[in-house]
Amino acid sequence: MRLELSPTCTSGLAAITKVLLAAGILLGTPAWSELASAKGAGKPVDAWRKLQPESCTLLEAKDRDRLPAAWTPYLAATRRCELAAPDARPQVALVTIFASAYYEGRPANAPWERFPTPLLVDSEFRCVGGIDQLFPWDQPAMLELRHGLWMDGIPQEIRVHVDTPGVGGSYDLPTLRWNAEQRRYQAVGQAERRANPCQQP
Repeated sequence: MRLELSPTCTSGLAAITKVLLAAGILLGTPAWSELASAKGAGKPVDAWRKLQPESCTLLEAKDRDRLPAAWTPYLAATRRCELAAPDARPQVALVTIFASAYYEGRPANAPWERFPTPLLVDSEFRCVGGIDQLFPWDQPAMLELRHGLWMDGIPQEIRVHVDTPGVGGSYDLPTLRWNAEQRRYQAVGQAERRANPCQQP
């Protein structure tokens, strides 16, 4: 099974946003909600949020049925993590396997599985991108995901830091930037991905 790909300013607002953010009074206030949901602003809201693993939830049955077959053995450990602007309806979510949940209760020497890589989906569960490693834990690494620069409720950039004790130390995955024309995320600085994350068996 293959997931379906999604089809095909005011400077004053940006200035006000930056001033309020600098003052530390915008986030979590009614003013933030109004700015974040403003239509036709033409510029992204300048803020970032860190994805908290505890905010992720189990998939609904209708979403589990839309995942590629490769996900079937791991559905009990699969989570949906909304990438939402403050006080705004989520437009994009990360679908990932919580490896810690999958291995809970299994033998300590259980082999590491070849898990499907996480997918980014829109509000209709259409695939709009993906990342190359499991969030939040991809043995032996821990991932930190930040999303922000929202426009019309969509984070324009997604940044992932990989903290690992392995050789070479910690590193960042390529920044994912929203392509509004193609309605998908593309890795910055990479002309082509190794493979389309939305094309999974």
